[in-house]
Amino acid sequence: MHSRNRSLVKSAVLAAGGLALLTTQAAVFAHGESVRGGGSGSISSVGANITEDVSFGLRWDARRYETFTDQELVDFKKRGEDVHMHSKEDAYFISLGLPVTEDIDLTLMTQYNNFKGFKDNGDAFANECFQNNGFIVDCISSTKESPGWGDTLLLGRYRFYNDGTHQWAGILGLLMPTGKITNKTDNGEILGTHNQPGSGAYTVQFGTAYSGHLSEKLAVDADWIYRVNGPGANNFRGGNSWQADVAVSYDHHSRFTPVLELNGIFFKKDVENDETKKNSGGDVIYLSPGLNMDVTRSVGLYGNFSYPIYQKLGGISNDEKYRWSLGVTYTMGQGRTVHGHDD
Repeated sequence: MHSRNRSLVKSAVLAAGGLALLTTQAAVFAHGESVRGGGSGSISSVGANITEDVSFGLRWDARRYETFTDQELVDFKKRGEDVHMHSKEDAYFISLGLPVTEDIDLTLMTQYNNFKGFKDNGDAFANECFQNNGFIVDCISSTKESPGWGDTLLLGRYRFYNDGTHQWAGILGLLMPTGKITNKTDNGEILGTHNQPGSGAYTVQFGTAYSGHLSEKLAVDADWIYRVNGPGANNFRGGNSWQADVAVSYDHHSRFTPVLELNGIFFKKDVENDETKKNSGGDVIYLSPGLNMDVTRSVGLYGNFSYPIYQKLGGISNDEKYRWSLGVTYTMGQGRTVHGHDD
């Protein structure tokens, strides 16, 4: 049987980490969707285990990208292709999980985002420079970073089935446009909405989640989520997306729980000023090993590393190299059982 400590930590990881997964934004030009994360027993898959006590979480998600050379960006411009990219994304999440009933929970989550290492061959500075000086690398517009608070998520889950071994839940979330949308390039222009910490848009997301056991020690968490993006700042609308995740965790009754996941996201093309952006959209599937650790009765740590085993991005896009996530959770109270097991 699972220990009470493990039940507490798994509930905390669910409440604190699962939110980030549901807040992701669809891909834009030369980068993919924003960071994601967190499940129960899993790291990124959202399960159906309902939060049983008030919980708090902190999480750092990081992504790193392949980048184009300045000469490649100039060559794209010669072909009439406006391309931008950035080399790094970092996001820091703060979350609060609240139980409502035995089968309903709510979570509130906010985030601080920072996109780093921008280069653009098609903003006003670059266009004017190319026009006046020809196709030279000095015309590539560079920006060091775009930091700021991101949007805020209100998320609810309703567990509609639980037979003690298998659980199913519905997911409904609203991402509200509280994030910053006024960052500028190093040349003084407003950055594109897709490179701002916030979106300026309301986004609705809904789906289903599952939690169960393959055996006494092997637990499964899975989800399917669809995301509908509203119109954002500067007449930009991110492409709608859907994602699917499945995680298997091995509980061998120690302080450590290894996890192995498959995470996929599939996103449509973006629209800006009623024009479909051809260098956007695509499909990515990740293989993600991870580890959960019980520190105390109330505190848990977790981390994972994700590698894209399949990428098919739309148009001219710079591939993602890898991503990682690190988090800590704190749960109040004694907690109840998870996955239908007694303490």
